[in-house]
Amino acid sequence: MAKHRLLLVDDDTDILEVNKAYLENEGYEISVATTMTQALEKVATNAFDCIVLDIMLPDGSAYDLPSKLRVYTKAPIIFLSARDQLEDKITGFKVGGDDYMTKPYSLQELSARISAHIRRNMTTDGFLMEFPPLSINIKTREVILSGNVVHLTNREFDILRLLAETPNVIVPFSRIYSVVWGDDGMCDNHLVMVNISYLRKKLEKAAPDVLFVKTEWGSGYSFAYPPIRNTLRPE
Repeated sequence: MAKHRLLLVDDDTDILEVNKAYLENEGYEISVATTMTQALEKVATNAFDCIVLDIMLPDGSAYDLPSKLRVYTKAPIIFLSARDQLEDKITGFKVGGDDYMTKPYSLQELSARISAHIRRNMTTDGFLMEFPPLSINIKTREVILSGNVVHLTNREFDILRLLAETPNVIVPFSRIYSVVWGDDGMCDNHLVMVNISYLRKKLEKAAPDVLFVKTEWGSGYSFAYPPIRNTLRPE
């Protein structure tokens, strides 16, 4: 599963190393820069999911960076600064920042804010399909249901995504087979049913009380939203 990529920009190498180590332990892939010039070079040649900027850098104020970064990326920008005046925070938002944290700060809170901004940005960009308590991440192919990560095969994920693209609409066997298997020939209904069965079992294990994949007898399947209460679950 692909990791989210962060760019950390700070001229204090001790802070960089501490933040880098913590966020890597949280599962992120980290790149670092110590100047505005380095930050621009990295963003111009790499894709990042979030950028964390210290404001005072050796070659200028990071307040000047967002407009230049936006040429290459729509990734959320979080400012870090020892400046805690309201005017400084307002300036940070006005120049294009998405968040502003004052030093000293909690690494746990920084990680939580990064995660929230990435999630919001991916939803806006269409990478995240949300049907509480289910979320489907198109970019990373991650599925989370009731707080549990659901590990799906590529076929199972593709089926779930296809059904979720049109909630409460019947998707025929033939369309599922054509899209997921890339075969416009004779539909193999049994193959579709077997993969649907595996998908359902994994979803049911994560959330036994609800059903998202509904059988449309004789036609195909649909994605039920709101989900159906699983009345077959043993009490």
